[in-house]
Amino acid sequence: MPDIDLKITHCDAYLHVEVRGMGTYENAEYMWQSVVNACEQYQCYKVLGEQYLFDSVSTLEAFDHPALFKKVGITQKHRFAWVDKNPRTRETTQFVRDVLASRSIGYGRLFTDTESAKTWLLSKN
Repeated sequence: MPDIDLKITHCDAYLHVEVRGMGTYENAEYMWQSVVNACEQYQCYKVLGEQYLFDSVSTLEAFDHPALFKKVGITQKHRFAWVDKNPRTRETTQFVRDVLASRSIGYGRLFTDTESAKTWLLSKN
């Protein structure tokens, strides 16, 4: 069982994801699968995410994220505006984002504040 707190709220034009806990591969898989399930349930593929993780995935686990995204069903229809609220884990989160983008799985951006993330997400068609 994952050891994270995960809350997914359907707003008008997007899903709001709040996650807090340990940054492990198992927790990442649980979180992303939950996000994909919610996207399908609400037929809403714009996702505003806010995370505060106490630790990050390893570099090796970061390289596994393209396969993880494929496994849980994340496709180009999904758009992610993601905010990492912990300065200590932000560099690793950016690395995961860079790994995904280098594999042409760049369906989002990383932000340092929620307002900028939301503005960017809602400006995308």
